Amino acid sequence: MEIDRARLREMTAAGHLTAAEAAHADALLSRTGEPIDQVLTQLGLLTEAFLARYFATSADCELCLDLSAVDPGSIADRDPDLNADFILTERAIPISIESDGVVAAVIDPLRDEGLRGLAFALGRPVRPVVTTPSQFNALYQRRFNDRAGQASDREFDVTADFDRLKDMASTAPVVRLVNRLITAAASARATDIHIEPGPREAAVRLRVDGVLRDMENLDTAQALAAISRIKVLAELDIAERRRPQDGRFSLPVAGRAIDLRVSVVPAQHGESMVVRLLDPEASLQGLDDLGLPAQVKAVAESVLQRPHGLILVTGPTGSGKTTTLYSFLRQLADGERKILTIEDPIEYRLSGIAQSQTNPLIGVSFASALRSFLRHDPDVVMVGEIRDTETAQTAVQAAMTGHLVLSTLHTNDAASAIIRLLDMGVEDYLLSSTLVGVFAQRLVRRTCPSCSGRGCAACQDSGFLGRVAIAEGFEVDEAVREAIRHAASGPGLAQLLLQQGFIPMSQDGRNKVDSGLTTMAEVNRAVGRA
Repeated sequence: MEIDRARLREMTAAGHLTAAEAAHADALLSRTGEPIDQVLTQLGLLTEAFLARYFATSADCELCLDLSAVDPGSIADRDPDLNADFILTERAIPISIESDGVVAAVIDPLRDEGLRGLAFALGRPVRPVVTTPSQFNALYQRRFNDRAGQASDREFDVTADFDRLKDMASTAPVVRLVNRLITAAASARATDIHIEPGPREAAVRLRVDGVLRDMENLDTAQALAAISRIKVLAELDIAERRRPQDGRFSLPVAGRAIDLRVSVVPAQHGESMVVRLLDPEASLQGLDDLGLPAQVKAVAESVLQRPHGLILVTGPTGSGKTTTLYSFLRQLADGERKILTIEDPIEYRLSGIAQSQTNPLIGVSFASALRSFLRHDPDVVMVGEIRDTETAQTAVQAAMTGHLVLSTLHTNDAASAIIRLLDMGVEDYLLSSTLVGVFAQRLVRRTCPSCSGRGCAACQDSGFLGRVAIAEGFEVDEAVREAIRHAASGPGLAQLLLQQGFIPMSQDGRNKVDSGLTTMAEVNRAVGRA
């Protein structure tokens, strides 16, 4: 442990960790006794690749970040009696034989117990090369589990014994594994954890700032147990592996409650699982915190003052529509209005607002709930998404009868929302008299303020830290109403809006590039060529 604490001091002095981060890591190190690289990656402070480079440089060792070309059999014949538990515990594994000794892949060359043990067992000197834990684990699986052949496969095939699987999901190691994955994801600011089974191991990846990153690999038994543990927590059927399932649960992480939405689907090599992390403290924002351009913010403030009408936020999945809707609701929740929502699912709890969730099994849909809401004398109604003609028409009728209705729609830009609703069968004269404002947005990665995009420890060498919205929006005036009544095309509406000073999303993206908030590559990725 002293070696690990020395590592912490060195990395703090070099600026790779802040004093607070080092103190947090030291506390976890004392509590768990895990190696320092595991502690730092679990906390999301540094990546495996960064630590491998750091360890190799500090010990003047060769670095090898890819062991996929290593043939386990070529050296297995020379060391048939090596203890697999020793290799895994000491994290030192032979990868080749040279004329003057053996080359072994290690995680941290300063932990030399494994090197000394290999040298003794093999009767020759051992030279270390540094690799990542993921690469080490993958080679370990090929080296030892492959030699067990079909017997090894049967050992890991616990899916047929569901009682055993449920018992395994409650054991302390599995509980710690799942807690570690969730804690690491929360510390890394991840929105999703992906557990993706393969033929011999499962990849665990995190979605951070909208982009997937490799976290680690789990062997088959670990992955099955972790997925089973999460299914138990989410109150899913642990024995059902043939159909998709969805659930949710909450877990305290670093002193705050994190809501987790779970989706599991059958895949070629087992069940593929995605766990979405919802942190109300991090995600619930006011209107001033959204980073909307001044013109769009002005439109939002104006339409939210309307006593009735339809307000839409559009964009693809993952574009931040729900966050924007919640910020609108917070603006409206002044204690003087009755606000009802119907969502699928309820992502964040809002005080002063009555929130409901759809339930197709008992006939609670967006449209049916919305019709029921109108008998409760609401001032504001939020519908999670307009997906079909019935919901669209019901939302328009609610807006006509004196209610302010907020909802989302899947379109590429704001102007297209009008065309989509007309295509859904909403009458043009009804739409023109009820629609008051439309917004569209995307999320792009924000340039790291610590390194201006070059890559550093703060952004885990990605060059980006967090995300920022690029958006567009317009208020429906008489000219737009006239265009709706005459069934104007999408390009025609867009041209009309531009003549009125409308600033499209692509231009907002360019403005944020000029301000140094993001890059043109990010804008192009989000909205196409700007």
